[in-house]
Amino acid sequence: MEGNNITKQNFEHLFREYYSRLYYFAYDFTEDVEASKDIVSEVFTSIWNNKENIENDKVVGYLFVSVRNQALNYIKRQKQAGDYADLCLRVADEEGDEGLELIDERIAEMSSLIDKMPLRTKYILEECYFHHKKYKEVADVLEISTDGVKKHIVKALSILRDHFNVKKNKSGVPE
Repeated sequence: MEGNNITKQNFEHLFREYYSRLYYFAYDFTEDVEASKDIVSEVFTSIWNNKENIENDKVVGYLFVSVRNQALNYIKRQKQAGDYADLCLRVADEEGDEGLELIDERIAEMSSLIDKMPLRTKYILEECYFHHKKYKEVADVLEISTDGVKKHIVKALSILRDHFNVKKNKSGVPE
């Protein structure tokens, strides 16, 4: 690879040369075939989208560091989802059928509140929280800044907090 910027030919060479290695590298972390493919694809997409800002002589290191970071983020999200599922199961066990009915009522109430939100706020909340998209991804689709996405998220969460009267202490933790 020659020159400072990544060309289409450089990119194609990188892809052919490193895709498999990066896939197995990601798989060592995630132990998930599809997640590993997605991670490597996202990293290559990021390289292509930022090709003007990445130097050829540093791109291989960037690839491996990016895949490692994405894989660790994936593991963290999976652990959080598992922790949340465990919490829900413990609450359900402790609360019995009455607790499940209360949870169902709260979910229905929350869905109703979300449906009443302004369309853009509702869309952003659903994309970020239900479809696990990053603020940047949603911002790109809507052609707004990530700060704009954050403002909509703050607005949506504020509506939900106000409705359910969730008070936060000084450290930002619900009481």
